[in-house]
Amino acid sequence: MSTFWRLLSYLRPYRLWVALGFVFLLLAVALELAPPLVWKWIVDGVVLRRRWGLFWPLLLLLTAIQGASALLSAWRSRLLETVGQRFVFDLRNQLYENLSHQSLAYFNEARTGDLISRVSSDVDAVQEVIIRGTDSVLANALRLIGVAIIFCALNLTLGLATLLPIVLVGLLLQRFNRRVKGVYKAAREKLGLVTAKLQDNLSGIRVIKAFAREEDEAAAFRLLSERYLDENIHAVRVRSTFFPFVRWIASFGNTITIGYGAWLIVHHQFTLGGLVAYRGYGRYFFGPIDDLTQINDTVQRAVAAGNRIFQVLDAPVTVTDAPTALPLPPLAGEVAFQRVTFAYRPGASPVLDDLSFHVHPGQTAALVGESGAGKSTIFALLSRFWDPDGGRICIDGHDLRDVTQHSLRRQIAAVQQDTFLFAASVAENIRYGRPDATDAEVEDAARAANAHDFIARLADGYHTLVGERGVKLSGGQRQRLAVARAFLADPRLLLLDEATSAVEPESERVIQEAIERLMAGRTTLIATHRLSTIRSADVIFVLHHGRLAEQGTHAELMRRGGLYARMVTQQQGDVLLV
Repeated sequence: MSTFWRLLSYLRPYRLWVALGFVFLLLAVALELAPPLVWKWIVDGVVLRRRWGLFWPLLLLLTAIQGASALLSAWRSRLLETVGQRFVFDLRNQLYENLSHQSLAYFNEARTGDLISRVSSDVDAVQEVIIRGTDSVLANALRLIGVAIIFCALNLTLGLATLLPIVLVGLLLQRFNRRVKGVYKAAREKLGLVTAKLQDNLSGIRVIKAFAREEDEAAAFRLLSERYLDENIHAVRVRSTFFPFVRWIASFGNTITIGYGAWLIVHHQFTLGGLVAYRGYGRYFFGPIDDLTQINDTVQRAVAAGNRIFQVLDAPVTVTDAPTALPLPPLAGEVAFQRVTFAYRPGASPVLDDLSFHVHPGQTAALVGESGAGKSTIFALLSRFWDPDGGRICIDGHDLRDVTQHSLRRQIAAVQQDTFLFAASVAENIRYGRPDATDAEVEDAARAANAHDFIARLADGYHTLVGERGVKLSGGQRQRLAVARAFLADPRLLLLDEATSAVEPESERVIQEAIERLMAGRTTLIATHRLSTIRSADVIFVLHHGRLAEQGTHAELMRRGGLYARMVTQQQGDVLLV
C-alpha cells in the first residue's frame, strides 16, 4: 500500500462522517456550477430577447444558490475540521503508544529530538494534506469533471479545444513529482536533525555553559539549519519553475476559450450567453488545475512526512511477550543467570560472556568489576529491557521469556545513579511507583526514604513542582525521591546501580540509611564501588571482561588473594579503584 493510501486508512473509523462530508461536497459543487448557467439564461433569454420579467426571478435564484452553497460549505468545513483533529489525535497517540512499547535497543539508535519531530511536525504536515488536501482534490476533481461535461454540452468542439491544456499539465505533473520527491524527503530528514540538535542542546545547556561552548554549539546548530534551508530553497526552485508553466497553460486555455468562442459566435455556431457561461466556468476549470498542482506539491511533502511516521510504526519490537507468556506469580526473589551471553549489537564483542551466578531469596549480592564489566547490563537484562543472545535468566525458576514483561517489572524496582524525575510535583513523582497510592501512603514512603523533612520545607510541600528532570532539587533530594518511589512500589527484587555515588557527602548518610531500610527482606543486587557497602553483602560477584572471575563473601575473597583482594588493597578511602 502506498504511503498516501495508508495514511487515508486512518480515516476508516470516521467513514460515516467522511461519507456525509462527501455528500455535502457533491451538493456544494453542484450549486457552485449553477451560477454561470443562470448568467447564460440572463444574457440569452433576458438581455438579448428583452424579456425583463424573468430578470428579478433569475437574480433571486442566483442569490439563493450562492447562499445555499455557502451554508453547505460551512457545514462541510466544520465536519472536516472535526475529523481532521480526530485523525491527528489517533495518529499521534498511536505513534506515542508504539514508541512506549518499543525496546530500549530502538532508543539507543534513535535521537530523541528526531522522534519528537516525527510525532509533532510530521503529523501536522500529514494532517494538512489528508483532510484539507483530500477535500480539495475531490472538490477540484468534481469541478473539473462537472465543467468538462458542461463545456461539451454547451459546444462540443469548443469544449474539446478548451480541455487540451489538461494533457500538458499531466505531463508536467509527472516530471515535477519525480524531481520533488527526493527533495522533500531530504528536507524532512534535515528538519529532524535540527530538532534533535535543539533537544540535545536544551537538555545539556548546563554542560554547554560549564565548558563555555555556547558559540561552538550555536555554530553547529546554524550549520544544520543552513542544510535544512538549502533543501527548502531547492524545493522552492523546483516549485517556482513548475507552477508558472501551469499558470501559463491555464491562461492559454482562456485564450482558446475567448478566441475560438468569438469565432463560433461570428459564424452563428454559439451564443453570447454561452460564451459568458464559458468565461464564468473558466475559474472553476483553470483555477482547479492550478489548485491541483499546488495540492500535489503538498501531497509530496506529506508523503515524505508519512514515510518518516511509518518508519516508527513499522520498526520491529525486539523484546516482546511470547504468545504463551504468563503473569509472574509473587516472587520469593531467587535470581539465576545460566551461561548468559549478550552483546548490544550483532557482531559486537559480548558484554557478558558465558556468565553464570545464583542469588538466593532475600540475599544481598554485590556486583564488582571495572567499568564496562557488565554490571549495568545485568540489571537491564533482569528487567528484560533486552533478551540474552545465549543462555537463560530465571527468577524463582521462571525463564524471563516465559512471563509477561508487565508482571515482571511490577515486582522489580531500581534506584540508579542518574535519577530521572518528571516535570511534575513531588507527590506525583513518588506516586509513579504505585499510581493508586493514597496521599498518606506517599507520605509514609517519603518518611521511610528520609525525604519528608526536606519536602515539608519546600514552598508547596508535596505539591511543589520539581522542574524538568528535577532540576529544582539537589542530587541528594532527587535520590531520596527515587528511594521513596521504590518504597511505594514495594518490590521483591531491588536493583541498586551506584545509588549513592553522585550525591553530595552530607546526603549520602541519610540516603544510605533509607536504602538499608528498603533492602530489608528483599533480594537485592548492588553495583557499587563503595567498599563499606560491598563488605556487608551476603555474596560478592567479581566480574572481569563480562565473565565471573570469582565469588564469595568479603572475607573469603580476601583470603584467596585474587582479583577482588587486589582491588581492595588498591582502594582509596572507601572506594575501590577498578
